[in-house]
Amino acid sequence: MSKKTSEDELEKDLMEDSVASKSESSVETPDTNDLADIISEQLETEEVKDYKYLKLMLEQLSEREYELHIKHQSHGFMNYLVSKVIKCSGVDFAAYKNTSLAPPVLYIRIDGTKDIKNVLREAIKIMKTEWKGMGNAVSAMKI
Repeated sequence: MSKKTSEDELEKDLMEDSVASKSESSVETPDTNDLADIISEQLETEEVKDYKYLKLMLEQLSEREYELHIKHQSHGFMNYLVSKVIKCSGVDFAAYKNTSLAPPVLYIRIDGTKDIKNVLREAIKIMKTEWKGMGNAVSAMKI
């Protein structure tokens, strides 16, 4: 009789497992409208932090060579910045290095006709003009 009881218990356990697996596999996926509502709720509740300044540190390597350390910036921004700095008068060389070990670094060599701060101001002025033009172009688009 003990053999029969153990077989009954085993059969009962197997039945419970199959019922449980059926209920787990029949979990309903949310409707796409529900997902959109969930995502928009999450976006509305996220804290928005105002972004005001880049964290910069300017280091002079020699009389005409400088390193500009810029925290929390990507390759895209650094590439864009180099393309504007190199257009400034008084700049001989500009390049950047971005690794995961240290903040991105912009290397600048000037020819001595301008101060490094004036070179950086000119690059910022070029960027602002370009961004204003892009904003005007986007606002003029009809969709």
